[in-house]
Amino acid sequence: MVVRSSSVWRGHRSRVIAIAVAVVAVGAVTGGVLFASYLHPAASRGPVVLLPELSYYTLPGGQFNAVTFTTQGPAVVNGTFTNTEGITLYQMTPAQVLSLSKTGSIGSYEWSSGRISNLTITYLNLAVPEGAWSIIFLNADNPGVYLHGAYTNTTIVTFYTPLVLTSP
Repeated sequence: MVVRSSSVWRGHRSRVIAIAVAVVAVGAVTGGVLFASYLHPAASRGPVVLLPELSYYTLPGGQFNAVTFTTQGPAVVNGTFTNTEGITLYQMTPAQVLSLSKTGSIGSYEWSSGRISNLTITYLNLAVPEGAWSIIFLNADNPGVYLHGAYTNTTIVTFYTPLVLTSP
């Protein structure tokens, strides 16, 4: 569920065991894939921070960022962010992300936010079952063009609160 709000939800402190990997994938426009990862330790109490507060990244038109994690029970992903050009979020399995990386287009997915308008403060509160998952931040509505050494239609995604994984 995506709720547009500037309020901050405070998660319940409980047992979450998760390994999270933030993966940046450069997709359809370049035809290649670039992976940068950050490994998060397993947590026995409290939330696991997937992306810290005030994190930001740029997404050239037609490309995506994947925040990937594994849970050993039901969990909730939440955080507050904004973007400059408009994006769509997807919840995907590893196989669905692999397909997106290879083809550059969305095939199947488990959940979608629908288009999130630019300059909107968005609160993500997404329940996920046990397993391996990715939250995809896709800048598909703004096809990028490589012009004079840079991509056009780049959006900047900024997290006002950490993106965290907690148990429900």
